[in-house]
Amino acid sequence: MLRTRRIRCAAYVGQTLVLLLFCIGEVGAQTLDQIINESLDAAGGRDAIEAVTSLRRTGMFTMSTPFGDIEGDTEVVIIPNRKIYQDFDSDFFQQTSAWNGITAWRADNTQGLVELEGEPAVGLIAQTGLHPFLAYDGPQLLPVTFELLEDADVEGQLHHVVTASVEGVTFTVFVDAATKLVFRVQSNTELPQLGPVTITADSVDYTEQGGVMWPARSLLDIPGLVTIDSRFNSTELNVDVDQSIFEKP
Repeated sequence: MLRTRRIRCAAYVGQTLVLLLFCIGEVGAQTLDQIINESLDAAGGRDAIEAVTSLRRTGMFTMSTPFGDIEGDTEVVIIPNRKIYQDFDSDFFQQTSAWNGITAWRADNTQGLVELEGEPAVGLIAQTGLHPFLAYDGPQLLPVTFELLEDADVEGQLHHVVTASVEGVTFTVFVDAATKLVFRVQSNTELPQLGPVTITADSVDYTEQGGVMWPARSLLDIPGLVTIDSRFNSTELNVDVDQSIFEKP
């Protein structure tokens, strides 16, 4: 009788342990809602981000190419959800990209002035949102579909992974599980000279201004072509902007 009681007790303990481990797993798993809302909160909160009416950032960049490094000045100006202007200026390379709300364009000293369509245009327009998750359960400049993927290890750190699909272009967003801040955004494209490539944009060294966390450094990598390391030393919020900079020359 005693032996039977012990067996039953052991079975009960085993079932309880399995149930406990199952519950721990369920508690640890996060939903798409939780990941997105926690990331927005870590960045300062939806209200603080949406209160920004203009953003101007200036700094320096280093462009690594197969032919050597190029250094110069960089500037980014954004009217949230409406317009964007980006400029890289050095002694050897000059490139300006912009979207004026209707037309996206790029001008540089190698290919001249071109209008952007498809993936390059969508990539530029997407940056006007200030945070990749603002369109979730909120007003959308372009229709966006979000999907939660499995967590991933990135450079030794656990990251939550969310995809945002816009106009046929899918951006994969990696959110640091510890800080809740966006670390990496990737997108796949095809370049005439390289074929299919994965473009990676990392945001690091976050600092607070105006109640919002902004990355002081961004790294853009286009494998086999170029890597651009931008370091921003000035961030201006809600300032008057010369609207002519967005217009195609």
